Amino acid sequence: MNRSRTSSSTDKAGTVTLWGCELNQEKRTWTFKPQKEGKVLLCTICLGEKAKEEMNLVEILPPAGQEDKRTKPITIASLQASVLPMIMMGVELSPPVTFQLRAGSGPVFLSGQECYDSADLSWEEEEEQEEEEEEEAEEEEDEPQQQPEEEDDDGDEGDVEKSPEETPVKQGKRPMPQKQTSVAKRKKVEKEEEAVR
Repeated sequence: MNRSRTSSSTDKAGTVTLWGCELNQEKRTWTFKPQKEGKVLLCTICLGEKAKEEMNLVEILPPAGQEDKRTKPITIASLQASVLPMIMMGVELSPPVTFQLRAGSGPVFLSGQECYDSADLSWEEEEEQEEEEEEEAEEEEDEPQQQPEEEDDDGDEGDVEKSPEETPVKQGKRPMPQKQTSVAKRKKVEKEEEAVR
């Protein structure tokens, strides 16, 4: 399993860890056990480049300690190299999760994300996050102060001058598309153009 740490741009109050695994003929099951408590997302399931032209079924097995034996595995992907070699999903799962390659020889690659709240961050990471938020707040405070100065040049609120950059450019007439015309008509048009010049 590969894990790498990145920061999430969409959720500033948390951290994201990427995870991935490979299911194949030798290793048909894999259990995801998170490092910390948080959300677990399954993002992509795809066939490897050495996958044979066969149906590969990936399923999620019910937890081993579950008392209800009637719960069956749930098939989440049915992949075939020439038909559907990859699927993208955004499924949130409750860990621990066991994936199984029920049919096919693979290789099938699964990847996803673990999302943690900022309460799980170390104090150094929290400090960096607070500094970024303070810088953003300062930038937002600076912007509104500059705007009133620009609007109130002469004290006339009704007369607002627009700079050339703000005024739209007036579009001229588009030239007619060139059609196949006779030689006589072309000469006539050329004479008229010369007379206008």
